[in-house]
Amino acid sequence: MPTRGRPPASLAELMDTEREALLEDWLARVSPLFTHLRLSREQLVDALPAFLEELHVTLLHAEEDADGCPSLHHSEVSGAHGRQRLRLGADVSLVTREYALLRDCILARAERADVDVPPRQLRVLSACIDNALAQAVIPFAFDSAERRHAEVEERERFFQLSPDMFCVGGLDGYFKRVNAYFVHVLGWSEAELYQRPVMDLVHPDDRASTREEMRKLAQGIPTLRFENRFRTRDGRYRWLAWASRPVPELGLVYAAARDITEQKTVAQEREQLLEAIRDSEARFRNMADHAPVMLWVTDAQGATTYLNRGWYAFTGQTEATGLGLGWFDALHPDDLERTRRTFSDSNAARRPFRLDYRLRGPDGHYRWAVDTGSPRFDADGHFLGYIGSVIDISDRKQAEVEREALLARESAARREAEEANQLKDEFLATISHELRTPLTAILGWVQLLRTGNLPESRQERALETIERNARAQGQLIEDLLDVSRIVSGKLKLDVAPVDLSAVVQQALESVRPAADARHIEVRATVDTSSSVMGDPHRLQQVVWNLLSNAVKFTPKGGHVRLVVARHDSIVELTVEDTGQGISEAFLPHVFERFRQADSGSTRKTGGLGLGLSIVRHIVEMHGGTVSAASEGEGKGATFTVRLPLSVTQRRDPAMPPSPKPPVAARLPTPPPELGGVRVLVVDDEEDARELLRTLLEDSGAHVVTAGSAMEGLQVLQAEHPDVLVSDIGMPVTDGYGFIERVRALSAEKGGHTPAVAITAYARSEDRTRVLRAGFQSHVPKPVEPGELLAVIASLADRYPALPKA
Repeated sequence: MPTRGRPPASLAELMDTEREALLEDWLARVSPLFTHLRLSREQLVDALPAFLEELHVTLLHAEEDADGCPSLHHSEVSGAHGRQRLRLGADVSLVTREYALLRDCILARAERADVDVPPRQLRVLSACIDNALAQAVIPFAFDSAERRHAEVEERERFFQLSPDMFCVGGLDGYFKRVNAYFVHVLGWSEAELYQRPVMDLVHPDDRASTREEMRKLAQGIPTLRFENRFRTRDGRYRWLAWASRPVPELGLVYAAARDITEQKTVAQEREQLLEAIRDSEARFRNMADHAPVMLWVTDAQGATTYLNRGWYAFTGQTEATGLGLGWFDALHPDDLERTRRTFSDSNAARRPFRLDYRLRGPDGHYRWAVDTGSPRFDADGHFLGYIGSVIDISDRKQAEVEREALLARESAARREAEEANQLKDEFLATISHELRTPLTAILGWVQLLRTGNLPESRQERALETIERNARAQGQLIEDLLDVSRIVSGKLKLDVAPVDLSAVVQQALESVRPAADARHIEVRATVDTSSSVMGDPHRLQQVVWNLLSNAVKFTPKGGHVRLVVARHDSIVELTVEDTGQGISEAFLPHVFERFRQADSGSTRKTGGLGLGLSIVRHIVEMHGGTVSAASEGEGKGATFTVRLPLSVTQRRDPAMPPSPKPPVAARLPTPPPELGGVRVLVVDDEEDARELLRTLLEDSGAHVVTAGSAMEGLQVLQAEHPDVLVSDIGMPVTDGYGFIERVRALSAEKGGHTPAVAITAYARSEDRTRVLRAGFQSHVPKPVEPGELLAVIASLADRYPALPKA
């Protein structure tokens, strides 16, 4: 029996004394796996307590019969558990995972309780859990074949009986399969549809846009909604709305269409009706301007800014006494509080109002009047205030006021419906935007791996990048609810010290394949001493958005430049391109959600206009600002992000190094001319030193490294290298101070050693300063391996001298 106050002495005793704690451990680890099934706690636990009791009894028997072989009986508990999981929608992998997690929880708690578990008990534990798992998955085996057969039949019934027009088309422009409703709507037989090219059935005015949509599908871009007209067998045309999903590797397109001919007709009639209503409203306003009634206007704060002559004649007030809130003085005391409350509440709620009150005339007598007010909004929906009229009570005017109120309510309802639909589209578009970011790096590296040209060392880094982005995508899926809070300003950040150079390099990896495909040169100048406090994934998304936009809007052969620089307590990130630029009229709206420049070239790029609005949202959450500048269309654009500098610096040795992205460069075949060349590499960044060492050693050079200028001086005098490679930006003593001390040495101590400067400062004045300081060559970051190898070989007299830049 277990003794209270002391830890359990065996695995069986642990199962008895800590069963509830073990159950909670298991629930904590299993619950995330079943989130999509929305199971209650009781449904998750199911038969676990009974199985734990079975497990406890079996382990107890194993302890008592140390020499015997424990019997593993058929577990009805596990079989019933498997049937419950099958009924609730779980699959075999989930059931297998929960039994594996149970084993992990038992062993983890035994380890925490310092229980010495002999191998025999481990074998008994594993055998019991494996036997229970085998019983639990039996119901799935019987269900699988029947389910597959039923699913096939159900898909076919859905395909044929669906009220939508389903079809499978080929990228060759012919239908491959259509359902019965497709045939019913168009009137053509299946054979006729399969024999005719799709374009023969498309309205001539829609063929150009249809070909463009087919071109996108051939590139793997799905169609969310596309409308065109198809000719029926009787020669008429019907409007169809398409949603398509391409499968380029099969040469097929799966599509669904809806017949929207009636909707188009109704929309046209509705537009005609709205135009008639607008004409009627214009005539009504013109009549009201000249009508002998009292009119008033207020601003957004509720202060009256205008009263017409009728009011002053009716009340005896003047502009000095009536404007602002002075018109309340003309009301009867018994009506004042009710009128003030109604007006204030309506103004706050932006809703129309109508009320009766008594007004004092010039003779001091009060007369009843009906006051009707309607809220005013500008074209963007911003509240401007109210406009209203005060008239004597009469049936005719009462009818006109009610008509105006009805039109206002219909307008408000229409705006509410449009806003609700916009919120739905905005949420879906944001999810799509978030999920595509990690896919970019994954697909880029997969394509590079498929070429077979990456060396083994780069293949490992490529796999690391793929795994990291896949995990990031998984985290995005887990946080879908958080993504939905972007619109409401509730997006959460995982804040930590961030090395912006690593974030920039990761973003550069994602966009470089697209830039290379369009022959766009992307150059980066990064101050590696700059770090900020923020969410590295969100900051990477900011940089990726800006870079991908720059590449997308830059024509072939253009240039994109990224600069990260530190200015006092601010880190400034600038992305500059030579693309199509931004018009002066659109520039103030460039960061607004769903706003896009209204030009043909912009429409060709696609997109929903979310990227830059998300950039502004994330940057502002980090306490920074983002701005855009352009001299006009065709003159490129510049986007600047300013973030507060982090107090914690990445160069602190106590801080773990930030993850370094793999360098997205294709190394050339190592030139044999570097064989035997001795090279000293001086760089304070360990990852940079390791990269240069690997690159040079693969080219046949003998490499020694140093992590600081002082260490570099010692190694230089001890090793006497043929070529010196040094970073410029280093703590304590930078590259300029280092080369100055080198050149002060005698030739015997290495003072005349040829030197190459590697720096992120790539301006012409930076190159001049490097050469004047004593370096023979200047290689800007990011380093191009072929260029660096050629420079070193030239300095080592292996190649002819490089031509002057």
